[in-house]
Amino acid sequence: MSIKIQEALEKKFQDHDVIFWYDERNELKESFDALDLKGVEKCHIQGNEFEIKYKITSNTSKIKFLVYSNIPKPKPNENWLLDLELAYHIFHTDQEAIILQDLGLEFSFKELVAEHILFFKSKERIDKLKELLGKGDSHRDIRYKMVAVTLDTDYVNLNTFIHAHGTAFANGNEKLQRDLERYELSGFYWTQILNKYKYTSKTPSIYDFLLEAFSDNFNVTAAPKLSKETRLLLSLWKDTITYRDGFDKISSQIANDLQIESILNTLPLEKAINDELFKLTDKKIIHDLVQRLITNEISNETLQNIVKQREHTFWYNPHFVAFYESVSFASQLQYQIQKLKVAFTSLENGLEQYTTSLYEIDYLYRKFILNYRRSNQDKILGGLAQKVEKMYTNDWLLHYTDKWQSVIDNLYTWPVKEPFSQRQFFKKHIKPFVDKNQRVFVIISDALRYECGVELNKRLAQENRYDSELEGSIASLPSYTQLGMASLLPHTELSIKKGSDLILVDEMSSMGIPARSKILTKNSGARATAILAEDFMKFSASTTGRDFVKQYDVIYIYHNDIDDTGDDTTTQDKVFEAVEREFDYLIDLLKKISNMNGNNMIITSDHGFLYQYQTLEESDFTEAEIKGEIDKLNRRFVLGTDINGNEAVKSFSHNQLGLTSNGNALVPKSINRLRVSGSGSKFVHGGASLQEIVLPVLKINKKRQDTTAQVEIDIIKSTDKITTNLLAVSFIQTEQVDDTILERKIKASIQAEDGTLLSDQFIYTFDITEENQRQREVKNRFQLTAQASGKYKNQRVKLVLEEPMDRANKWRVYKEYYYTLNISFTNDFDEF
Repeated sequence: MSIKIQEALEKKFQDHDVIFWYDERNELKESFDALDLKGVEKCHIQGNEFEIKYKITSNTSKIKFLVYSNIPKPKPNENWLLDLELAYHIFHTDQEAIILQDLGLEFSFKELVAEHILFFKSKERIDKLKELLGKGDSHRDIRYKMVAVTLDTDYVNLNTFIHAHGTAFANGNEKLQRDLERYELSGFYWTQILNKYKYTSKTPSIYDFLLEAFSDNFNVTAAPKLSKETRLLLSLWKDTITYRDGFDKISSQIANDLQIESILNTLPLEKAINDELFKLTDKKIIHDLVQRLITNEISNETLQNIVKQREHTFWYNPHFVAFYESVSFASQLQYQIQKLKVAFTSLENGLEQYTTSLYEIDYLYRKFILNYRRSNQDKILGGLAQKVEKMYTNDWLLHYTDKWQSVIDNLYTWPVKEPFSQRQFFKKHIKPFVDKNQRVFVIISDALRYECGVELNKRLAQENRYDSELEGSIASLPSYTQLGMASLLPHTELSIKKGSDLILVDEMSSMGIPARSKILTKNSGARATAILAEDFMKFSASTTGRDFVKQYDVIYIYHNDIDDTGDDTTTQDKVFEAVEREFDYLIDLLKKISNMNGNNMIITSDHGFLYQYQTLEESDFTEAEIKGEIDKLNRRFVLGTDINGNEAVKSFSHNQLGLTSNGNALVPKSINRLRVSGSGSKFVHGGASLQEIVLPVLKINKKRQDTTAQVEIDIIKSTDKITTNLLAVSFIQTEQVDDTILERKIKASIQAEDGTLLSDQFIYTFDITEENQRQREVKNRFQLTAQASGKYKNQRVKLVLEEPMDRANKWRVYKEYYYTLNISFTNDFDEF
């Protein structure tokens, strides 16, 4: 006690020259005697009031006085030191007074401390309260901060209190409620909720309050029981990192008690899409979208708008993103196939059409299957998956590859000298670097087909550290690994080793890394080598990596994940997951090269692939009736000597394929497979379909300056006054998103100039690719809080647009638009 008194007095003497201390119960005389206060003279009242008064009033030095009495304080008319007491400070040593002194609060708060004395029994709570207290705090302010300490919140506001309280309840923790009651804060707490949210109950509880709040905001047609402020309360709860799990749990419990599933069963889709409170709503929306898509009762535009509207709702990610993505890609796929009108006139024409637009269908199919598998929910998406498979196989692959086959059938020789041929890769893309003595890195990703290259190119643009340019190339035929890999090497002639499928490059074996390094060294005209990507990634960028790179001007780097996954019957279903992994791996590989001062990089592939996820039907296989000396029999090609088949295959001699060896190659027509025991049939390559032979050549340079930018967002502002509790805002995406103009995500809300949030929040990703500006307009209605027509009425407020900070879970201001609040008092009344 003596130490506490010493510390309290030292603090008081910083502001006062004379302090009176009445120890009326004579309990602290020893503490007074033990005090040693520098620069302070201790005076003990013992009938010597006039002497003490003279000392104080005649003092001209810097000495201060502590006047102590251990007898009852005299009545004012008998107190000879009353004038000095009134002029200076009285020090109290009862329990409440010591607490007040510890907190640095005035004696006028003594009744507050006494009322909540159990709160102050803990040093930890007192210390936390100290950190929150500020100069000029009122009784209400202090109780608010006591509630914050009790509920252990980082912020002192009622919304956060309810989020914390509701989350604790959802987790089965009723300690917070008991603590509020124990510290006599419960009455204050529920009074604040009454004042703000109009919640009344003889036995208030957090669950009963939240039940009414959820009910009001879900059933928008019924007269609300609570104020409109609950909309913002629930909206903010979903956006909090600390308490969002609590929202999830409490929502599920309330959905059960309010029988939301029964309500949703009869609720039209058009109304359901506006609800963000219940997980069941997303299930309802997805169910209806799937059924309408299967029965062709919804347009692609309408479906995409609904998915876009749900994109930033609470359960979208991670719970339902795969479901929404599935229906989105399925709808786009159907739309693209339905509008197709394609005729192929030549190989070069097919290359142009496929690299311009047709690749999108294979991209959409891949994305659908990827998300369908991620959903792991065949029950809801199984019917849609079957429809997608039939559309993709029959209306796209079979129908248009049959048309494409007529071009193949009319070919006498396969192009190997044309600029778009894979055989010209080194001469067209690598030799210019060699001639200019510039180092170049060539990354060959096995089975990276063209549509995958398009997505990789877009991802590189978003990295904003590379300049990249994509073009298409036609693979050598048959489109299999050994021939494709050899075609990318510098060479004069290629041939197939007799009795095998191995490729000789100028009579040199091309099988394996050492053989390819040898070919590069001999034929490239530069210091050249080959290496596996896994070995390259093991290098330290600053030491062993730079030492390795310094030795060479041309470095071929090989990676095999897509083909390795697809060729294995046990993993062929996961090939699209392998594509996603490959994107990440290739980007990491590019970063590694950049860190070794590599500037020029090219990514390409040996061949593409055909893929159908569902088990193939009998009609997808063909009986080719092959005769002759067979060296290699594959699902999509046959190699041999003097081999021939029926009308189901197209035959080429080695010479017609640009090979100097003797022999023949047979390629099944369209998308048909040959029967081969022990090999997979879903993932195939070797044939002449567009998916197998159109390859990406992605040329990449380390960026010297930014060549991409995020799209700009503006608003159409018809007035600078807000006159109702609803503010309609039209957002405009000023340009269309493309390869150089990237999407922008924003969070918008109305805020007072002191930063107080005055509305709900609107989160949206602007990624619209439409040219017409009217189609790039997005509308939202903001619900303003009661403070907008109360405390902040007639004040200037701002519509704040924020954007997420890179690699941080925070937002920064993007733009601000100012308004004046002029809301009529009638807007404070709810409907009745």
